[in-house]
Amino acid sequence: MMKCIEENQKNVPYLVGQVALKELELNNNDILLDLGTGTGDKAISAAHICKCVIGIDINKKSLKKARKKAQQEKIDNLIFAYGSFEDPSATLNLFLYRITKILMVYSLHHITDQKKKESLACLSKLLCRPGRIVIGDIIFFDDPDKHRDKFDEVNYDGGDTDFPASVEYLVA
Repeated sequence: MMKCIEENQKNVPYLVGQVALKELELNNNDILLDLGTGTGDKAISAAHICKCVIGIDINKKSLKKARKKAQQEKIDNLIFAYGSFEDPSATLNLFLYRITKILMVYSLHHITDQKKKESLACLSKLLCRPGRIVIGDIIFFDDPDKHRDKFDEVNYDGGDTDFPASVEYLVA
């Protein structure tokens, strides 16, 4: 078990998730939306702090695992629901929750740049002000080919099915 924890702590996506959670500056009044929640690890961690956490994912098997983990920890302020970047409210009306913080870790790069912009515009409408959105993902600051030796480390497939954006594109 200890070896698994040590290996996980050296894993870039895990570390990015830890930094992203810290950057959210969560408190007990927050309603957090974790979009692309996967198996819910970050949502479950946040549920120990927040008033409520909503984990949204497109993968129903991952959501089932997330629910099971939350039940094992006896967490009752956590909702997992099906949704996507294109339609995060597919099965749950997120406007009813007065979301104060939004987290996306290692999920946004799975959609095209145009879909990223549309998704971020949609998410900003869900966010109660003042609010905070934290994205922890693969984002290019320069030519990705200069960093081919790091592709495996950050779980980037070189552009076959991953679509990381440049910083300039996301800021514009």
